[in-house]
Amino acid sequence: MNPDELPIGRRRLLGTVGAGVAAGIAGCVGEDTEDDPGDTEDDPGDAEDEDHEEEVPADEAAAFPEGLECVVCDMIAEEYPEWNAQLVHEDGERVFFCSAGCMAAYHAAPEAFDGPDSEVADVWVTDFETGELIDAADAHFVRVTDPDHVDDVMMRNPTPFADRVDAETFVEGFEEYDDEDIITLEEFDRELGELYRGELVEYDEDGDGGEDGDGGEDGDGGEDGGGY
Repeated sequence: MNPDELPIGRRRLLGTVGAGVAAGIAGCVGEDTEDDPGDTEDDPGDAEDEDHEEEVPADEAAAFPEGLECVVCDMIAEEYPEWNAQLVHEDGERVFFCSAGCMAAYHAAPEAFDGPDSEVADVWVTDFETGELIDAADAHFVRVTDPDHVDDVMMRNPTPFADRVDAETFVEGFEEYDDEDIITLEEFDRELGELYRGELVEYDEDGDGGEDGDGGEDGDGGEDGGGY
């Protein structure tokens, strides 16, 4: 389900060479003058084509931008394609994460990470089995609590599966988990966010929070709820 990046065509080389040859043979300044406006007119069109190719519908996952940091942990999101996640708000603002755990922290209270007031519209996570982006609303997450159980980024994350049977098979491999540890996106809350990224944010009673524990009730930075 990862979107493909479309190549950008560039088609001005032959026109430029042709104009130069014609000018050299005829020695006429007028021919250069006629060609130059044509080149100038092509530039806005190329820019518009590039903008159009980069547009992604709000209800579809987008390619992860090169070099863009995860809004929760500041790691480069695109560098972790086996784990990354993204969401889009109803106002169209799209947010990228290195992992489902960072998404869980943000999803509980976007305002804690300077997110917009607009509601979250759609969420995508990476399926543990296939490595493909899937609609988080249809996913089944295993609430992994031991960092030794999955060798993933940021140590601990709610592990996403497209199919519930895969989540159940995963759970059966560990004595620590049972069917109650298989959850859906609707069950994501502040407690889950603190479980995975409590060292980065602690939410206050209103659901807001501050990075490094500034917004927490006890102001201790949330170390007791850390995800490491």
